[in-house]
Amino acid sequence: MYNQQLLQHIQSYSQELKSLLDPRSEVHEKLIQKGMILFRQQLVYGVKFSNEKVEAKVQDVTPVNVEMVFSHPSNSTCTCPEEGICRHQVALFFTVLSRTQSVFLWLQEWKSHYQIADVLSTLQRGSDLLKNMPPQLEKGPDQWIERIRNAYQNTSVKNFYQLEEWARVSYKRLLGFAPVEREWKPLFQLFAACESLKVINSLASEPKKRSHLRSFTEQMLEEADEALSKLATTASPFAFDEYFHYLRENSQSFLEDETVFPTEFTDIYMKLWSELFKKKKELMQEWKHLNEKMEKEHDERIDIAFIHIAILLGEDDAAIRQMKELGQQIAPYALRWMKLLQKERPKTRLNLYLPVFIDQITTFISSLTHSYEQAQFTRAFFQILDSNAALNLDSSLLEKVYMKLLPYSRFQYNEFLLAKQDYKKWAELQVYSKNGIDFIDRHTIEIVAKHDPSALKPLYHESITALINNRGRDSYKRAVRYLKRLQKLYKKEKKLMQWELYFSTLLDKTKRLRAFQEECERGKLINENSK
Repeated sequence: MYNQQLLQHIQSYSQELKSLLDPRSEVHEKLIQKGMILFRQQLVYGVKFSNEKVEAKVQDVTPVNVEMVFSHPSNSTCTCPEEGICRHQVALFFTVLSRTQSVFLWLQEWKSHYQIADVLSTLQRGSDLLKNMPPQLEKGPDQWIERIRNAYQNTSVKNFYQLEEWARVSYKRLLGFAPVEREWKPLFQLFAACESLKVINSLASEPKKRSHLRSFTEQMLEEADEALSKLATTASPFAFDEYFHYLRENSQSFLEDETVFPTEFTDIYMKLWSELFKKKKELMQEWKHLNEKMEKEHDERIDIAFIHIAILLGEDDAAIRQMKELGQQIAPYALRWMKLLQKERPKTRLNLYLPVFIDQITTFISSLTHSYEQAQFTRAFFQILDSNAALNLDSSLLEKVYMKLLPYSRFQYNEFLLAKQDYKKWAELQVYSKNGIDFIDRHTIEIVAKHDPSALKPLYHESITALINNRGRDSYKRAVRYLKRLQKLYKKEKKLMQWELYFSTLLDKTKRLRAFQEECERGKLINENSK
């Protein structure tokens, strides 16, 4: 038998599990069913109690270890890949509960929370009951928003490090309330992502909380992206209209509400208007509203939104004028605008915007304090500025971009110079990047040697100096090998006097390096030079 304290723990856990799982959710109902099957088949074994928790093993397809924390179900763990509460945790709970009360009775109490509608429905005829099955989730945008907010109400997180995990588990559980119909699921997902971002913003007032919740806000942006892409590929039923109207009317809140995540709020606003609201009438109304807001006050989020709607409307002059006024502040959003304009055929509008994008983005990257931030943003920039966009860009402007973003653009600049066959600048870039001959693939060396062999001379000089400075017999042997190749280049150019001056100076500087001098003799460089 359990002691009184343990019984209280089990009862507390039981009540919280009832509030976390909703019998109207298909996902939650199946979760309980699967847990019940494991419990009834007596696949839970090795149950041990300790420190307000219980541990056990569950024999499923593969055995798993389960730890049930009485203080809060969300803190329980299982070695299976499922996130949040899984069937193994439910099976363990039923095993523990069965020693104090009827599991069947618990199931009846769990379902009774939401069975008022079901009781009323039994007064109907059977044929009517089939026609009017109770909905899984209350329909209507306001009801959805209430459901989403309620999902984040009960938090027992005691430290900042658990906050993000709590948010992820709450969101995962929230998706269990999505409508059964396939076409409705992405719409609910979009609502859940948008509203979750607002809820988490209200919890992130402290800097420590903010830093631990930032990755969750990024996840919500990805969830919104996924939902919008699904909505864009299927025809929307008329029943969606009131939901779209709600999102459109409330999209302004992402620009006006106080937030510690201004970039994420602005980004989700841009996503909604890029993918969901494309009618010119809607865009014109939004642009007019933003114009009125800008006349009263200047706020970065409003200014960015104005540029975004202007691009969607084709008001390029207004958009570019506002970009120049904002300066490098546009950089984080310019990447999205580049993607947007790249989708157009032909890409003439992108060419119109590229000079201002490049100017502000390169300035922004230079202003970043950490090198990893500069490298990360440069990489994202060049992923969008693909070869197709680069081909439509003025060659001299593109080269300025590469030069300005060095050293983070060295890989792109390397390919650009080889394609342009500017081998002298290519060699200078290798020297700048400290790439010795050994670090360059043989095929590239052969191409340069064929078209402009003299371009390789600076590389050989740098590599020879570096190898000699290494002070090792192997390094000296490689240095002599490169010296012989360098000698051939000077001969081919009929500049033997320059070679002799260089080599005699080198021998004089290294006269105390006996091993190097010996390798030069073995390579017949000294003998040939003295003849």
